[in-house]
Amino acid sequence: MREHEQQDRQQTRSEHPRDARHSGQSEPPIEVDGAGLTLADLDKVARGSGARLAPGVLDRLRRQYREAREISTRQSVYGQSTGVGANRFVEVDEHDDEHGLRLLRSHAADAGPHVPEETVRVMLAIRLSQLAAPGSGISPDVVQGLERMLRDDALPRVGTMGGIGTADLAALASTALALAGERPTTNPWPTPVSFGKDSALPFMSSSALTLARAARAVTRLRDLERSSRIVAALSATAVGANRQAFSPQAGRAAVVPPAARVAEEMRGLLQEEAEPARIQDPFGLRAYIQSQGAVVDAMDRLRCLVESLTATAQENPLFDFESQSAVHHGGFHQVSLGLAIDGLDLALAQSAPLVVSRITMLHDPAYTGAPSFLADGTDGSSGHMMLEYIAASAMAQLRNAAQPASLNTVVLSQGAEEDASFATQAAEQLDRAVDSYQTLLSMELLSAHRAISVLGRATSSSLHRAVARLREALPIVAADHDLRPDIDAAGHVLPGLARGILPEP
Repeated sequence: MREHEQQDRQQTRSEHPRDARHSGQSEPPIEVDGAGLTLADLDKVARGSGARLAPGVLDRLRRQYREAREISTRQSVYGQSTGVGANRFVEVDEHDDEHGLRLLRSHAADAGPHVPEETVRVMLAIRLSQLAAPGSGISPDVVQGLERMLRDDALPRVGTMGGIGTADLAALASTALALAGERPTTNPWPTPVSFGKDSALPFMSSSALTLARAARAVTRLRDLERSSRIVAALSATAVGANRQAFSPQAGRAAVVPPAARVAEEMRGLLQEEAEPARIQDPFGLRAYIQSQGAVVDAMDRLRCLVESLTATAQENPLFDFESQSAVHHGGFHQVSLGLAIDGLDLALAQSAPLVVSRITMLHDPAYTGAPSFLADGTDGSSGHMMLEYIAASAMAQLRNAAQPASLNTVVLSQGAEEDASFATQAAEQLDRAVDSYQTLLSMELLSAHRAISVLGRATSSSLHRAVARLREALPIVAADHDLRPDIDAAGHVLPGLARGILPEP
């Protein structure tokens, strides 16, 4: 082994005392090598596992930093030898050592509520992974500082506003100022990092926060979407659904591969020998695998894109070490990311009317034989009537969140930037969509659980396990009563309802 690589390994070990932060952690830090991170990796980071650079990464970054500095002596480099935006034609004195810090201070203009700490950790891990890939030409000292920030959980305070899908400049400039010791962190930060003009813009040139928010939303949604299978199966059992809608033939006819998977999971949750109550059900059940297959397909597409972008150097300019040049480009313009997030928002919104349809069926004596709204039979009792209103409200919120952010545009910086992807706003809308989706499914869960109990429906062994969990968390009260505790309990139990019942994806 080369001497400097041995030094890198020793330095890495000395900077990662396992008993300092992770003594109480059940999971070790994830390893970052620039080849990308999975949503599972990012979920570990969100919970506090931390991250460490893989052996050899720092050695490579040091070589590339030297090469980038050499390239910068031979050609103009945006943000280093020039200003940025409308100032891109303004040359910067090569001896101006404060240019980088001025750039960070001026761009650290975020606003709005603070981003949750879990999401900030994910943002830092994504940026660490991107910088570990070749292309930024950034100082390895900055990358090491970012690694220490994650290790020590010394997190910057980052506002939700400031990005428009053309790199999260404000959030990452704020992070850089925290690294430099100019802004506070959640835990002490005794080792400030120096930012020269060769590292300020490269550090900001990323959509790491938007990716982090998308990753967190997809992680939440994945659990909810799988739980929707349990909820729909309970509804199907309660109303005696025709199982042919979930048959292998129906799955193949849907064409989209996730629809066939959804159909297979539904068959595993339902009793095959049950006689259907009718030849065809309303779309809430008959079109469930088509609708939910579209949700899973959009979710998978966004997950793949997010994971790919954690391994992609998109800094502007990008240092190409093979051609020994700095390439100026528009990779920060996150059109595909914005469209993918919008697509998932739309997929969720199109599924909402079918959830409302199933709730309507559960409340209708024509489908259940029970009193209207699953009431206890007392004259004038309302039962679960008001759950339909909450479901309608949640559906409206879902539709509102599904208005495509990618259709927006703007002209900024005196015309230097005449468009934006607004992927950042799409991620914000996805957060709201997932919240509304959880509320919507919770209403169906409450009524499906009550219908199964009131009607005494037999369930499959798989579904029986879910019913047992629900009986513990949601005791059935027949008479009209305050539904708020039930609603809160349903929202709490819903995300984990499929765990141990459906196969892990």
